[in-house]
Formats: sequence, structure tokens, C-alpha cells
Amino acid sequence: MTGQEVRDAREERGWTQADLAGRLGVSQGYVCLLERGQRSVPSRLAQRLAGLLNLSPSRRPLSATRAPLEADAATRALGTLGYPGFAHYRQRDTLNPAELLLRVLRAPELDARVLEALVWVALAYPDLDWKWLTREAKVNDLQNRLGFLVTLARQLAERTERAEAARRLTLAEQALEYSRLQREDTFRPSMTEAERRWLRQHRPPEAAHWNVLTNLSAADLAHGG
Repeated sequence: MTGQEVRDAREERGWTQADLAGRLGVSQGYVCLLERGQRSVPSRLAQRLAGLLNLSPSRRPLSATRAPLEADAATRALGTLGYPGFAHYRQRDTLNPAELLLRVLRAPELDARVLEALVWVALAYPDLDWKWLTREAKVNDLQNRLGFLVTLARQLAERTERAEAARRLTLAEQALEYSRLQREDTFRPSMTEAERRWLRQHRPPEAAHWNVLTNLSAADLAHGG
């Protein structure tokens, strides 16, 4: 979250610096310093600012934890972020979509519904911090998983004529392509060897390219949407 983003969002709401300062419990001078970039936005204020100014979740601060989000926690986080399929699940804090993608992808087993929701996240928030997410994915050897999801999101963006989203997703896809792993990966390591053999023969081209064992395709998601 930058000072310019704070200023733009404040002005969009028609608030003065004094208005925002009063809601935050800080001085007008401090808000002025934040907006000029002379003070970084501290994490203790970033969440409050994001809520007060109705900023995109992609502008919310990244937490220090990288712990995997498994089924129940992932479902709640996705519902809070706005995924329609999990709209009835909520939690108090909204995760930055980049952090959500990383932490869910770190889970050893991914439910099919959660996997589909991750494609939605990439499509719904193409302005997320791809540089950070790509770097963290590489550190955790998740670039093939992430690259596959980004490819599906990019295909959906093109089909629905979301030009800016398609452009951003293409750039993210290209960045991940440079570090694509030859090692086979899967979103469900517990599958049987028979399932693995079948998927190697029947997976869509995108899954084969990213060397992941799944039969999910953009066509399936477009039909379901």
C-alpha cells in the first residue's frame, strides 16, 4: 500500500486529510506524511486503511506467515475474498489475494472446488503483486502449480474479453515460464498410481505443459461459470 494509493482513495471518498486522520486516531500531519511517501504505511494501520477506504484486497498488507491454508481455512478465506461459490463462508480478516494463492498452493492436498476458486482469484485480482508471488512460488517449488492456474485464468480472461486482465496474466505466465520445472506435480498427491497413469494420457494440453496431473481446463470453468 503506497501513500499515493491512500491519497487517491481518500479523495475518491471526498474526505479531507483531517477526516481520515480522525477516523484513524492520528494527526493530520501524520496522514500528510503517509500520502507524500515520507512515512511508510505501518502494518497496524494498513488493515484499517484498507477497510476505511474500501481498497482492493490486493492492496492489503502481506502477513509474515507463509503457513499452508488447508481445506476449511482456505474455504473461509476464499469466501471472505468474494468467491461466489463460498459466499456463505466468512472470516474477520480479508487476505491479500497474492498471499492467499501462495498459502493455499502450499497445502499438500487441494479440493477440486478450492482449485477452481484459485483460478477465480487470479482472474478477479489481476493487479495483485505478481513479482512477490512469483518469487515466493519459486522458493517453494510451486511455479508449475501457479503457472497452470494463471494459464487457465488468462484463457478465461481472453474468452470474456477482459483485455487488461489478460495482459497482466500473460506477463505473470511468462515470468513463471522461465522457471518451469520438469518434475511432475499434482494437486492431490494421495491419488493412486492408476489415476496418475490415466491423467498422464488424458490431461489437457495446459496441464501437460506445466507438468501437473489434473483434468481441469478453462472450458470446464467457463461452463461452470
